[in-house]
This record gives sequence, C-alpha cells and structure tokens, in this order.
Amino acid sequence: MGRILAIEGLTKSYPAGFWRKPVRVLSDLSFEVCRNEIVGFLGPNGAGKTTTIKIMNRLAFPDAGKVTLFGGQVRDGADVRRRIGFMPEQPYFYEYLTGGEFLRLCGQLCGMSRADTESRSSELLARVGLSGARGTAIRKYSKGMMQRLGLAQALLHDPELVILDEPMSGLDPMGRMEVRGIIRDLKAAGKTVFFSSHILSDVEVLCDRVIMLHKGRKVAEGRVEELIGAETLYIELVVSPVLTHDRLAAAGIPPEAGYAHGDLLVLRAPGSEEANRWMASLLREGCTIISCVPVKKNLEEIFMERIGSSGATGAAS
Repeated sequence: MGRILAIEGLTKSYPAGFWRKPVRVLSDLSFEVCRNEIVGFLGPNGAGKTTTIKIMNRLAFPDAGKVTLFGGQVRDGADVRRRIGFMPEQPYFYEYLTGGEFLRLCGQLCGMSRADTESRSSELLARVGLSGARGTAIRKYSKGMMQRLGLAQALLHDPELVILDEPMSGLDPMGRMEVRGIIRDLKAAGKTVFFSSHILSDVEVLCDRVIMLHKGRKVAEGRVEELIGAETLYIELVVSPVLTHDRLAAAGIPPEAGYAHGDLLVLRAPGSEEANRWMASLLREGCTIISCVPVKKNLEEIFMERIGSSGATGAAS
C-alpha cells in the first residue's frame, strides 16, 4: 500500500493577544496516510486539526516542516489540486447561487467539461440527498443541507484523496448514516479519505487508522483495533425477568452488579468464569438469557485516556 500523504515535522505558531505574542499551534507533527485508507484525525478543540488540514491544502503555511502529496512536495500546481477533494469545516458558499449553479462553478474551476459537470452534479446531488434542492438558492439551505453540498463539491471531480474537516457536523442521524455510506463507497472505489470528527462512534466504525492530536502534538496513532486492544473489561448479561436483590444474593450474584432496564436485568460480570456461573444460577432461577456480550474499551474511552493523560480539558472536536 503506497504512501499518498506524508506530514513531516510540521510546526506552526500564530500571533495572539494585544502584544501579538506567538502561540504554538503545531509542534513537530509527523504522520503518513497510505493509499486506500480511511484515517480519522481526532483532538480537543484547539488541538491543531484544522490548521494541519489547511496546511495540507496550501491555505496556511508552516514555520517548519513539509507536506508531501503523491510523492512530491505540495505546490500550487493544478495537477496536484485536481487529485484532491477538500471540504472545510465551515465552507463558504455564494448564497445567491443555486446548488446546481454552485457545482457548475466548481466544475469550471476544476477544468471539467460542462457535460461531465452536469452528469456528475446530478449523480452527487442524488447521493447526498439534495436532488430536490438543485434549483434552490443556497441562502435557503439549512446547516445540514450546506454540509451535504460541501461534500458534493469535494467529490465533484472524482479526486484520489478526499480531505474532510468535520463532515458530520450539523447532520441529523440519517445524514450521518448517509455520509458514512459515502465514505465507505469511496474506499471501495480505491480512494483515500482523511477526515476529522468529534463523533467518535463514526470514527470507530469507519476508520482503518486514527491519529490523536493534543496541543499541537501527536499523542497516539494506530489501527483502531490495536488502540482498543483485546482486553475484555467485563461480560454484560441481559436477562429476563428482573430479580430482586434478595433473589440475586441467593443465587450468588452481587446485587450491585446489576440494574433494571425496563423489563430486563443488566448484569456486569467481571470475567468469563463469573459469567458462566451467574448464567447457570439465573437459569435455575427460571430466567431467560437474552444476551451475553464481552465488552471492551471503545475509542472514546481510549481517546479520553490519551488526551486526559496529556492534561486536556476540552471536548473532542
């Protein structure tokens, strides 16, 4: 799997405050993205994610370090830009254009023919659920509709590398599901996707690898399954009906290990031996075992551990 993007030693400061004192945003940041990967970029507010993405797209410039795309250092060449699709966190649109007119403009900027632009626009507007709003002025779009249009423009010219800054922001659950489907389709088509998100459940189910950033420094990187690990935290048993504390104690199950969830009893056994013993006792009590699931750490818990150990106080973004 060849390397499609390399970040090497990025360092960036911005002047802040009345005295314009430099504030370090990125510190010696390095990572790689390989072809046909989906990579998630995580970090609290102010971690430096958007600055990194801007540098990738030549919208900001580092004090030190470099970005290498497709084997050559980033430059203004149109050949490189045509191979990248970018959706910023807060995209700007010409609000008096319609969605269709905006994509037509984007196609012209990408050097696409009018016929290809029209065909591709129709396909993408349908894919992001905006076919019915093609002729509507963008100023009448909701936040979620603008996110969908931003995604459509990023994919319009069929780029090899797609860079998305908070693509799920402002979307309802159905919209998030549709965007997840689009990202999976991009991978299936051989594309590479690099995206930031504060919705860690989406990152966990989508990404091959994740990179965690805090205060401009990389604090973790790896495949999702490697970061989560194989350790089982506990075994969750869901049974019916709900037993009283006295009946649980009589069955040899600590009452504090369970809680009622509607008509069901949820128990957390510390290990497989306890789970097996508890299930045997519950069956003798006439209970039905609804499910028995080993629970591992999720990406959100790993994220909070890594960020928390670095002294983070913000929420993920």
